[in-house]
Amino acid sequence: MTGQGSTRGSRHLPAVFLLAALSALAPVVPASSAADAPHPSLSVLEERGGWKPVESPRTFGPDNLYEEIDGEAELFLPYGMERLTVALLGRAAAPGTELRLELFLMASPRDAYGIFSQHRYPDQEVLRVGSSEVAVSDTTADYFRGETFVRIRAKPKEGSRKDVTDLARDVADVLPGDGAPPGEAGILERFEGRIAGSIIYQKRAMLGYECLSPGFEARFSRASASGRLVLLPPVPGKEDERRARLARELPGYRAVTPTLYRADLRSGTLWISRAGASVIGVAGNVSREEAETILSMLAMAVIGP
Repeated sequence: MTGQGSTRGSRHLPAVFLLAALSALAPVVPASSAADAPHPSLSVLEERGGWKPVESPRTFGPDNLYEEIDGEAELFLPYGMERLTVALLGRAAAPGTELRLELFLMASPRDAYGIFSQHRYPDQEVLRVGSSEVAVSDTTADYFRGETFVRIRAKPKEGSRKDVTDLARDVADVLPGDGAPPGEAGILERFEGRIAGSIIYQKRAMLGYECLSPGFEARFSRASASGRLVLLPPVPGKEDERRARLARELPGYRAVTPTLYRADLRSGTLWISRAGASVIGVAGNVSREEAETILSMLAMAVIGP
């Protein structure tokens, strides 16, 4: 009796409730996301340079980046990696050509520069493509443009260098933004004695200490001293907090004069001063007198005479 009553009742459920029940049981199909789509610049490469995909491009986000570059994901993620597009490209005019193009869309041009700076090394050969500095070899090219870090790889063969540089130019032509480094990197580039290709934008620990980041560093070598330059950009509203953290976390941190501080790092002495709201430093085989000279030069470059 009770069972029959329940059966009769279910036959008369309003249609809206039946639709809701069926919807709950149906598989959920996620809506397409712009983050899942390949980098938009890929679509115009064929028109510009005759580059055709050998296979469908693949995309990766922060959650599955390790599937494609396991072991490297930890480098990219702190710089706000939003999407990686990987494409294997061939050239209609040169059958058999195959290059791997990786387009890393980062959180900002500064972050894209940071990743580029991690891939560049001193005395590496560079090629100028507009405002971008491209680190090149016979089979590789690395550079950034706007918010995108570009990595190109080719198998060694006759003509691979031309293929790599041609693709680097064609990609640069279709990417938005420019390849000008951040202003702080420009300041360090003009420092007398700077070692070419040594400027790095660090989002994590610099000189082994988290309190020295984010910031820029560069290696230098002068007749009387050598080591590393440090430039920490302003942190509006948190200057006091940063000073307190430096004093708390840097070993042996102490004031030498009202404007000069010292810390005893594992790698050597770090001399610290301020230039406006920025923090500047020099570390390495540097005497106090040489440090004061270098810091004065840096301060003048940061805030002007």
